[in-house]
Amino acid sequence: MKLPEPRFVDTDGARLAVFEEKPEHRTRDVCVVLCHGFPELAASWRHQLRPIADAGFHVMAPDMRGYGLSSGPEDRSAYSIAETTADVAALIADAGYEKAVVVGHDFGGMVSWMMPYLQPESVAGVITLNTPFGHSRENPVELYEKAYGPRNYVAHFRTPECEEELDKDPARSFRFFMRRDTGAGTNLSRTGRHDPDSMSYIHWLWDDESTWPGELVMSPEELRYYSEAYARTGFGGGLSWYHSILRNWEVQRERFPDGNVPKARVPALLVAARHDPICHPALTDDLLQYFEEFERRMIGTGHWTQLEDPEGTNAILVDWLTRHF
Repeated sequence: MKLPEPRFVDTDGARLAVFEEKPEHRTRDVCVVLCHGFPELAASWRHQLRPIADAGFHVMAPDMRGYGLSSGPEDRSAYSIAETTADVAALIADAGYEKAVVVGHDFGGMVSWMMPYLQPESVAGVITLNTPFGHSRENPVELYEKAYGPRNYVAHFRTPECEEELDKDPARSFRFFMRRDTGAGTNLSRTGRHDPDSMSYIHWLWDDESTWPGELVMSPEELRYYSEAYARTGFGGGLSWYHSILRNWEVQRERFPDGNVPKARVPALLVAARHDPICHPALTDDLLQYFEEFERRMIGTGHWTQLEDPEGTNAILVDWLTRHF
């Protein structure tokens, strides 16, 4: 699996590996930063790097804090949205740009949504794949338990047992997560619904692999790349983002003390995945209230949008980027 050689950027508390492509001639005043989610790597954007560069943009995909070739603090509270958005701002400045379009998927989508509020001087636009906005007036951990029960995946990702099971056999863990629906659901949802059963999906990890529905969305080479990376680091860095959920809520309460989120003045795009029961498209119906200029496009994938349909994802991203910048 071919990726550009990474360069390394020191931020406040982390050293990030950055995989990038540049256009032959710089024609844009903004760069593009691609933020992956869990359990992924910068390599999750490998199909997007060259097409975005060919559209004239300097594009960067970091291994986010705690993942892959990047470092991360041992303090699990140091992975909150305050630190992760600051990491992205540092990458933008290091590359010599004032502003970027920040693109996020899954937990990386939390980074992209919060950039206009926490790093407003560094962001020119926002694109998010799948992820709802994620602002809550109430404790989100308690809300998840109330809505989905104590077995929900967010609660379980914060347990030592889950981390130990994921670390035991990284290749098996990726075979569990990285699947597309072939008619009977995937390990992220057997029903296709956003319900307590689906939101407790992580407990199927302990089942016999022959019972897992769907098919692997990775080639053998890609599976080897991810599993070898996680064999070196373990899943702890990525899971630290889940340990920081309460700190994220505190950061938002500090930023929005009255509980009201003002409309951001940068353009925003959501790419909603029609068959993603975890980040269900219905959970993004309220996004217009957060942005003065907002578009939503639908794509016919499950949760792993840019891996399941790279060409469709690229067409949407490049169209929006070239229209706005």
